[in-house]
Amino acid sequence: MPQYLLEFDDDDLGQRKRLEFTAENPAAALSLLKDEGAFRHVKLWEGDRLLGNVMRDGQGVWHLDETSLG
Repeated sequence: MPQYLLEFDDDDLGQRKRLEFTAENPAAALSLLKDEGAFRHVKLWEGDRLLGNVMRDGQGVWHLDETSLG
């Protein structure tokens, strides 16, 4: 199974941290982020490839910054 990394910056919403996990696909990251506050930006990596920046808005909708996708 692929290795993924969630990378959180130190911001007004929380401290810097890293969370590594294995999963069938990157969608598994959403369940790991369920307890994070709204508007916290998180980088999602598969190995050394940045998949994108993920953020949940105030309504609970997830957003992926596609400009960072390669």
